[in-house]
Amino acid sequence: MTVLQTSNERAATLPRYCSDREPRALDTIVYAGGGVTFGRFRCDRSHPSFRDTGPIRDAVVVFPRTSVWIRHEGSEPFVADPNVVTIYDRGQRYERFPIAEAGDRCDWIALSDQLAREVAGSHAPAAAESPERPFKFERAPGSARLSARQRILGERAASGRATALEVEEEGLSIVSAVLALAHARARETPPRRARAAARRRELAEAARAELARWPLENRSLRDIARALGASPFHLCRVFRDETGQTMHAYRVGIRLRHVMDELGTRNLSAVAHAAGFASHSHLVGVCRREIGMTPSELRTRIQCGDANR
Repeated sequence: MTVLQTSNERAATLPRYCSDREPRALDTIVYAGGGVTFGRFRCDRSHPSFRDTGPIRDAVVVFPRTSVWIRHEGSEPFVADPNVVTIYDRGQRYERFPIAEAGDRCDWIALSDQLAREVAGSHAPAAAESPERPFKFERAPGSARLSARQRILGERAASGRATALEVEEEGLSIVSAVLALAHARARETPPRRARAAARRRELAEAARAELARWPLENRSLRDIARALGASPFHLCRVFRDETGQTMHAYRVGIRLRHVMDELGTRNLSAVAHAAGFASHSHLVGVCRREIGMTPSELRTRIQCGDANR
C-alpha cells in the first residue's frame, strides 16, 4: 500500500500551482500523482498578488472557503463563495476582488490535460477534442454534500492517511460531479434577451455578495432588497431563477461551510450558535439533510485541525 508523502516532503519537490512572479506562500500542494493534484490557496487582501496571481497552470476546479469577486478574462464578474465551485481551463487569466476580510481561501483539484479532456468528454463528447477549453464553464453550483466529500478527502490527503489510489479515484469523481452540476445548471437556465439577462444576472450576483459579506447575520429579506434597490418579490424571483435556490437556502449553505471550518475548534453547540443556527439540534437536522451525516460524524471524518490552514 502506497501512502502519500508528508506535506514537507511534497513542498520540497512539487511546483507551484500559480505563476512564479510572487512568493511561494500562496499555494500549498498536498498531493500530486497520476495526473491529479490537490492544493490549498491562501491569499490575504493585502498581498501584492491578490488581484492577479497569473494564468492558471492546469485545468482546475476550486472550492472557495471565503468569498471574493472573480472575473475571467473577457467575462463578467461573479461572486465565488462557498456555495459555488469555480472552474478554470489551463492558461485561463482572471482577476479577483475582495469581499471577505479573510481574503481568498480555497481548496483546489487540478487535472492533467489528458484527464481533463477525458472527464469533460464524459459529459460532452466534443470537450474531449478541445485541448484549449475542455471544462468550458466558469463555475458550477456547489452542494454541501460535495463540499464535505472534498473537505474529507483533502484532509486525508494532507495528513497522509489516504492512499494514492483513494485520492486519485475520488478526486476524479469529485471533478466529474462538479462538471455534471455545471451542465445540469446550464440546461435549466432559460434563454433570455441579452439586456434583460444581464440585469437579472447582475442583481443575483449583487444579492450573493450581500449574503457573502454577512453570512452569519440574520438580515431580513427587506434589509437585503433595500440595500440592492430592488423590490423583495422581484429579488426573490430573480435570485431563485439565477441560482436555483432561495436566498434562505443559499445562506444556510454558506453557514454549513463555516461549520466545516470550525468543527475542530470548539464544542458543537458553540459552533452551531456561531454559525447562525438556532441550536445544536437545528444544526444536526440541517447537516443530516444536506450532507447525509451529523456534525460529529463529519468532524470525525474530516479530523480537522487548524481551521485556517
